[in-house]
Order: sequence, then structure tokens, then C-alpha cells
Amino acid sequence: MPAPSTFEQALERRLGPVVRALLWTAFGGYLSFTLGGALTRHSGVPLWLRLAPGLPLLLLVVLGHVHRAPRHYGALGLAAVAWLEFGIFLNGYARPEGLLWMLPAYVVVPIAASPIWLKRSHFIAAAVISALLGPLALLLLEPSGRWQQFQYLNYMVIALVVAAVLNGYQVRLIGQHLQLEQQLRLRADVDELTGVATRSRFLEAAAQLLGAAIDGATPLSVLYVDADHFKQLNDSHGHAAGDAALAGMGRILRENLRGDDLVGRIGGEEFAVLLPGLDAAAARAAAERLRCAVMQMRSAGRALSISIGVAVRNDETSLEPLLARADQALSAAKRGGRNRVEMAG
Repeated sequence: MPAPSTFEQALERRLGPVVRALLWTAFGGYLSFTLGGALTRHSGVPLWLRLAPGLPLLLLVVLGHVHRAPRHYGALGLAAVAWLEFGIFLNGYARPEGLLWMLPAYVVVPIAASPIWLKRSHFIAAAVISALLGPLALLLLEPSGRWQQFQYLNYMVIALVVAAVLNGYQVRLIGQHLQLEQQLRLRADVDELTGVATRSRFLEAAAQLLGAAIDGATPLSVLYVDADHFKQLNDSHGHAAGDAALAGMGRILRENLRGDDLVGRIGGEEFAVLLPGLDAAAARAAAERLRCAVMQMRSAGRALSISIGVAVRNDETSLEPLLARADQALSAAKRGGRNRVEMAG
């Protein structure tokens, strides 16, 4: 995907605050958990060693604020889960209560972290770490009865199932929201009748293409297109015939232009086309192809035609004067009899 892609930007908006909040919660919760355990319970592990995992957790918090690319979220989350599990193990080791005292902490971690795993591989890795890294070491090193082992397995299975349900819901919800956003963005960017860019989207994208042409010192041309006698068509045959004619014009413009050309509906029956890399001769040839293609159309039993004004960028550094020159050339084409291409001076 291009960087930053729309998908990554959407993930940053949704997941960024969640990931950073969970990292802060992991750091603060671990300190509270460790210090509270030191005040209320005896442990065979020194307090400084039990506090040590708080340092990498704090580093992960800092990284979560510095590296805000969604591709880093999975690695940050897995690292946080691993350090939490290791820290919980240190707090549970050499305690009279053993595994049971640590069981709530082991259950909370996979459930709390489940919203941030968008990749199945990350979720599986987090589940393995949560279920095995800390608890398994504690089971192996600390004597535990069958009842403790059963409780661990029972609660951990419940925790992982709940985490999987929450994770699946989160992933599906984000996907649905992104799809709705894309549909709304498409409606805002594409003219529904003609299928070409709306005026606002065309002007935005055209300014970017103009900037690229200036930076690369490459030619760029603009076509201003207007349907001939469109008002007569509307008055004589109704707006349905006019809409059909505009829809057909939009289709012809899309089909007869290159993939990197930009076409937009400026207003009413007027269209603008940006032709990156084309000089005057090539732009005129492209305009003639469009004019001839439209002449093959018929609407309400009558042939259609268009007039086109062509302007090639000279020293313009903004889009408005270039469009104005193309518009003036279009006016000249109208005065010259319509159904023709006119070059700007």
C-alpha cells in the first residue's frame, strides 16, 4: 500500500488512541500490581527485580507515542504482553499462594489486549504468550495440585474464548466502518450522474498534478469541454434526455482518456480534463478524439456534439489562470460555430 495509505490512516485514527491507552494501562497497572503485592504479600523475589519489567513497559509507551504507524501496533502489543507475563511470573514465583494468586492477572491480559490484534497471526501469538509464557513457567517451577491446574486451564480457556470473540468483533467492525467511509468518500468525490470527479475533487487533484508538472518540468494541458445546445435539448425533450446525454458524455470521457488523465464535472454540462505530459499537439489530438467520439452519440433522437477549449501550461503556477485560458478558448470555439476544438493563445 502507498504510505500513508487510506487504510493506515483510518487505523491510526481508530487504533492509535486505543493502543496508547492500553500501553499506559499496562505500565500503570503493572506498577500498582507489583507495589500492592509488596505491601500485602511476601515474595521470594526481590522488589527491584519485580519492578524491572516496568522499564521496558515504559519504553513501549514512549514508542507508542513516537511510532504511530499501524504496522508497529502488533509488535508493540506483543512486546507489552510478553513483558507483562514475565512480570506476573516474577510476582507469583516463590509465594505461598502460588498460581492461584496470579490467576486473575493472567486472565485479564488476553481480554484487555484483544482489541488491538488486527492480524490473526498477532492474535495467535498473543494467545500463546498469555497462556504459556508466564503460567507454564509458574506451573513447572512451583508445585501445584490438580485443582489449581484445572482452575488455570478452565479460566484461561474462558479468557481466550472471550478475547477471540472481542477481537473478531473489533476486526469486523473496523472493516465495516472503513467500507462505509469509502462509500461516502466515493459519493463525495465522484459525480453520481456522469461517473467523473466532482468539481471539488477535480480541483484538489488537479492542483497536485500541476505541482508535479512544475517540479518535474513536464508539459501539462487542460481541456474545457461543454455540450453544444444543451439547453435546447432539455427544453425540447426534458431533463431525463439531458441527464442521459450527460451520463453518456461522462462515459465517453472516461473511456477515451488515459489512466493518469483527470476528468471532472465543473458544473451543469461543463467538464474539465487535465492531461499530464501532453504538449499542445498531443492535447489537441486528444480533444479531437473526444469530440469525434461524442458525435457518435444520440440522445432523444438527435446527435450530440461538444466544443472544447485547450490550454497548455506556460508559466502558470496555479490552476485558476490555466483553467481561465482554456475557458476562453472554449468561448472562442462556441463563437466559431461549436462542435470544434480551439487552442488558447
